[in-house]
Amino acid sequence: MRWFILLFCSLFFLEAFAQEVDSLEYESNEVIIAPDTARINGEIKTDSTAGNSRVSRRSDIETTINYHAKDSLFFDVNSRELFLYGETHIDYGNIALDAERTDVNWDKRTLQARYITDSTGKKIGKPVFTEGPDTYVTDDILYNFKSERALIKGVVTEQQGGFMHGEDVKKNAEDELFIRGAEYTTCNLEDPHFSIKSSKLKVIPNNKVVSGPFNMRFRDVPTPLFFPFGMFPQPKEKSSGIIVPSYGEERRRGFFLRGGGYYFAISDYIDLRLTGDIYSKGGNGINAVSNYYKRYSFRGTFNLSHNKSVSDDLENPLETNDYWVRWNHTPESRGNSSISASVSAGTSSYNDNNNLVNQDFTRSINSQFTSNISYRKTFAGTPFNMSSNLRHSQNIQTGIVNLTLPDLTVNMNRIYPFKQVVKSSNSPLAKLNFSHNFVAKNELSNDKVRDPFQFDVANKDTKSDSVIAFNQGNLGEIFRRSQMGGKHTIPISTSMSVLKYFTINPTFNYTDFWYTKELQYEYLPDENAVRVDTVDGFSRAGSWSTGASLNTRIYGTAFFSKGKIQAIRHVMTPSVSFNYSPDFSDSKYGVYSDVQVDSDSTFQRVSKYQGFAYGSPSGGESKTIGFSLSNNIEMKVASKKDTVNGFKKVKLFDNLGLSSGYNIAADSFKLSNINFNARTSFFDGKISVNVTGSLDPYEYLLISETTNSQGNRIVNQRRLNRFTWNNGNGVGRLSNLNTSLSFNLSPRGSRKNNTNNDQNSLNGLGSDQGTIPPDDQVGFDGYSDHERQQVEHIQNNPEMYVDFAVPWTLRMQYSINRTQRGFQDASIRQSFQFSGTLGLTDKTQLTFNSGYDFEAKDFTTTRLGISRDLHCWTMNFDWVPFGRFQSYFLSIRVKSAVLQDLKLEKRRSFFDFFN
Repeated sequence: MRWFILLFCSLFFLEAFAQEVDSLEYESNEVIIAPDTARINGEIKTDSTAGNSRVSRRSDIETTINYHAKDSLFFDVNSRELFLYGETHIDYGNIALDAERTDVNWDKRTLQARYITDSTGKKIGKPVFTEGPDTYVTDDILYNFKSERALIKGVVTEQQGGFMHGEDVKKNAEDELFIRGAEYTTCNLEDPHFSIKSSKLKVIPNNKVVSGPFNMRFRDVPTPLFFPFGMFPQPKEKSSGIIVPSYGEERRRGFFLRGGGYYFAISDYIDLRLTGDIYSKGGNGINAVSNYYKRYSFRGTFNLSHNKSVSDDLENPLETNDYWVRWNHTPESRGNSSISASVSAGTSSYNDNNNLVNQDFTRSINSQFTSNISYRKTFAGTPFNMSSNLRHSQNIQTGIVNLTLPDLTVNMNRIYPFKQVVKSSNSPLAKLNFSHNFVAKNELSNDKVRDPFQFDVANKDTKSDSVIAFNQGNLGEIFRRSQMGGKHTIPISTSMSVLKYFTINPTFNYTDFWYTKELQYEYLPDENAVRVDTVDGFSRAGSWSTGASLNTRIYGTAFFSKGKIQAIRHVMTPSVSFNYSPDFSDSKYGVYSDVQVDSDSTFQRVSKYQGFAYGSPSGGESKTIGFSLSNNIEMKVASKKDTVNGFKKVKLFDNLGLSSGYNIAADSFKLSNINFNARTSFFDGKISVNVTGSLDPYEYLLISETTNSQGNRIVNQRRLNRFTWNNGNGVGRLSNLNTSLSFNLSPRGSRKNNTNNDQNSLNGLGSDQGTIPPDDQVGFDGYSDHERQQVEHIQNNPEMYVDFAVPWTLRMQYSINRTQRGFQDASIRQSFQFSGTLGLTDKTQLTFNSGYDFEAKDFTTTRLGISRDLHCWTMNFDWVPFGRFQSYFLSIRVKSAVLQDLKLEKRRSFFDFFN
């Protein structure tokens, strides 16, 4: 605290009251009321000769000083003392002092502020000194202007997330504090739940705290945790320092020291945390985490981990080296370009060997990891924008790695070239528009190559039939399997009204395929196979299609004069369309060729882009008539809760739809499958039902039926070009049906905030433990580095925190999918997941997450947890009771990160159960 500011206050008072007391010359915006002489214990003389005591001195006041006293304000000229009574307040710049009574003595150069007690002995108006974000609550302050020393009794101040209590405090001119009977805690109660108590303490501002003998206390009860002395760095700026490791034991890796290392505060914009792990049975690990930030531009985190595990086989110990890279980069600028990144990649065995039953438990049961680095740019003043991505996909179970290096997208926004030329905005010419889209990509993979041909290939590479290791030795083969290409798309459309209620939308689409190679085919009679050669060089092919759609909207409402149902509204949206595309497999387009594939002179028509990244123009002429019908049904019912309208709307069906198509140009099977869907919800959306499916309109002929060695039924059948309704078998055979039900239940309102929890908390000091502002109100400018990191961690990991304001939640999802083709046995797949929370008390919450595997007829990985809010402490217990990841983790820790190492943990990982 800068105590010399109070000196400024006293100088102002002296100059205001040391002048002659002349009612004609004295000017002030304050009312001075002379108190009762019994109250000030002295007689006050207001003689004009008092003017001789005027002191001339240079004023040090830099800005306006505001002061007031609710009861009275009095200056004694003889004793040169100023007395302020009743809720006194002084503020100067960012300095504020509040107390029940404040006295200033100019002769002694002292200022004293203190509280008073009422008839019941309750303390009223304890001095509160505030300087910027720092607040100090005391019983008594005595400050000497000349020496800049102070004596303070009963001080409480907040320091970087903690609270310092002191019985007697001495302050020197360097603002160093010498505290007797000091207590430090992160609990914001006047009588804290716990504290670290020291007989004497020295606080060096923005540097460190040096302590004499101290020990941990709970509710003023001392514990065996005793230390003869201590030194605690406490800079306001982040600084470098040692990170103390945690210790414990694992059955497989033995005793360990984990997470010890060093923190490098490189600058205000970047830091580095280097930690290591060591195990008594030979394993070790190293972890590097760097956070970086540039205001209004970007922020990010880079994490690189390496771990060596040693098996417990004494004769032939097996070493496993694992690594993992994580990188998250988020732009904050609002300019025309930005780069973002989300990278997660590493060795396949990393999660199995290094799961520590921590909050990131889901990594262990996730086998698929993806990464993406993207760049986006908008070209100001033009309709163009572009984006580029580097993508990575990795399955740690199969070892398959897919890379896209890179993909590129260039878009041109929709343009209406005749909108400013044609007078009528409803004219089809004014609505004529077009856009342009270009995409390109280069794909690399170690996965086996899917054979796109239905004939024997003479020069087929046998390596392509298997997954190869993704390493430097196989880079040549990986590049050989790569796919590269580009595609231009130009859609042109317009719309017009017909007969007032109908809308016609004509369209024309052009697509151009670009590749850096093409395929050539040659039949080899000696090998009775086809030789497929790759010819490098730029190659392209174009395709186009055109069509039109006709749609309208039909409304119908049924009104009811009796009952709660007032009306039912039905909205139908029918649509009919026609699309045409030519047969690009015709030889005149130069894309497809007829190739002999066997000695029987069998020919197949294949594309020179067979199996390429974006495919090729479609083969076969298409003249398809499409039709669809969607329905929306709502009901209006009387509602006592709506006091304005007296009714509410209830959706019976969000959508009830039907669609299909008919290809006139096809020689058989002209009618497409008949697709249907229905979606609805109940109880204000808490329960949702979604049904989709398709009907096959054609008959099947059963040729033969056998059973294989596994007892599975094998069907030999043929699809007939004959509709099912011709033989009285309905509108079609059910080929696919998917039904999903989801429940998301919670009480309408949360518990009322407990306003009595912190009645004993210190006035103006801190906030409720663990409270953060809403996402849309979070700004980092007002936060310290530590607070900013805490808020970021909560926002990025919401699953790690419990909302005690919600009494309970229940989320369930069940889905069943049935597929069947002709006479084959139906394949049925089911899934069921459920999770939720249950508030056992206002401060205790149970969490659960599980599911059921219908094929294995067993529960999936089940996780139970109990969280207990202990005000300034928190307790968490996570338990996986059965399955592969059976484990538990108990943690009791201080909420504040200032004392993050003050915790008790007990864990047992799945290593200890299965190794």
